[in-house]
Amino acid sequence: MRNLNTRASGWVDCRPDGVVKTLHGEAVLALDCAETEDFRYQRLGLQRAEETVWYLYAWNEVSSWVLGVFDTAAQVDFFLALHSDNPLKVPALELSESGVPVRVEQGQLHYPGYAGVYRVGLKSYRVEPDQLDAAVLSMHYIDRYNSQFLGVAGEKEACLTIYSHFDSRLRGCKMC
Repeated sequence: MRNLNTRASGWVDCRPDGVVKTLHGEAVLALDCAETEDFRYQRLGLQRAEETVWYLYAWNEVSSWVLGVFDTAAQVDFFLALHSDNPLKVPALELSESGVPVRVEQGQLHYPGYAGVYRVGLKSYRVEPDQLDAAVLSMHYIDRYNSQFLGVAGEKEACLTIYSHFDSRLRGCKMC
C-alpha cells in the first residue's frame, strides 16, 4: 500500500459558539476545518440515534464537493490524504450550491448529504435520492450515451459503491 501524506493543514475546530441545532435532531460531534493551497475542507461528525456519520467536504472559489461519508474520523483523514495527494483519485460529487458546504445560520446547522455529480471527460457518476424511497440513494455510472445503474443504498454504502466502482475503472485506465 502506498504511503499517503496529508498536505492539508491540521484540523481546527470551526464550530460556532453556542448551541447548534440540526434539522433531523442529530448531535454534532465535530465540525473541523483544514486547507491546502487549492482547497478548503470541512469534516462534520454527527451522531444519529445508534449510528455515527462523518462527512468530508471540499470547496474552492469555483465549486463545492462532498468527498464522502464514513464510519470514522480516521476514514475521513485517509480520504483527505488521498484527495490532497491527487484530487483525481477521489470521485468528488459536485454539489448544486457553491461556497462553504457546511454552515450555521441562526443556530441551525445546514449541510448537504452525499449526492451530486462527478464528471471526468464524457464519463460521470450521478448520485441522487431514489424516486421511490428518499431514504436511499440511486447511483448511476454514465459513459457517453450509455448509463449503468449501480443500485440503491444508504449514504455510507453509496459512497463505498461509487469509490469501489471508480477505483476498479481507474486501475484499468478507463477513466483517464
